[in-house]
Amino acid sequence: MPRSRKDRIIPVAPVDRLIRKAGANRVSDKGAERLAQILEEIGIYLAKRAAEITEVADRKTITERDVDLAYRQWLSRI
Repeated sequence: MPRSRKDRIIPVAPVDRLIRKAGANRVSDKGAERLAQILEEIGIYLAKRAAEITEVADRKTITERDVDLAYRQWLSRI
């Protein structure tokens, strides 16, 4: 069931443009909504992992390096 507009973190229109930029000529609303949902899930995972990295380093601010490390760790899992 699609989430309501106010429950989304990532708007669908930019995701639609992202898919088209990747080479698609047509994009269904449900396809763009699903990719937006997946991107939100991945983003939340990376943010949580970056927060854990920051905590282990005894810092409060998540830096670009923390996000990069979280992303590299995520990539190595897939």
